[in-house]
Amino acid sequence: MRCSGPVVVFLFAVACTFPCSLAVLHASQPPTPVIELDSGPLTPGIALAECSRPVHQVRVLVGAQYQRATLILNSSTPKFDEFGRLVGGIVGPGIRKPRGSQKEVRLQCTLEVVDKGPENWRLYRIRSRQLKTPLRIATKGAIGDGGPTRLLILAADKQVQTVVECTPYGLAVP
Repeated sequence: MRCSGPVVVFLFAVACTFPCSLAVLHASQPPTPVIELDSGPLTPGIALAECSRPVHQVRVLVGAQYQRATLILNSSTPKFDEFGRLVGGIVGPGIRKPRGSQKEVRLQCTLEVVDKGPENWRLYRIRSRQLKTPLRIATKGAIGDGGPTRLLILAADKQVQTVVECTPYGLAVP
């Protein structure tokens, strides 16, 4: 059976449109995580109840709806070159995860907005059954806006004890 004029044009249009519609469908489902908050190297390390050794890097992998996250506490000692540039030990821009030497604690958590402050600052509570240390994330705007971001480590009296500046990376950062 041979197809003629209009049928060929119709079949050609369908064949061309189908892969595009699949690409749009696939692209509409955002990957997880969409945002990574990275402290960079912390020297000296920070003592947290969740780790037996000082923490030298904190990363928070935030999911698509900004409600679920993975908190990664890395106790590996960062390595630097003679100019102070990070060359290994922890994960960083251009630094791959070292094989077998990674000393990480990974905690699945939820994020919840608990306060809104002046100049559009937001305060998120990090919750997890395994988390003993009270932690907050402070951002200017929503987490996905790419503004200044800080991890706040609270003392037993719920006052801010340590502030860790974080760099947001990811698909939602402009």
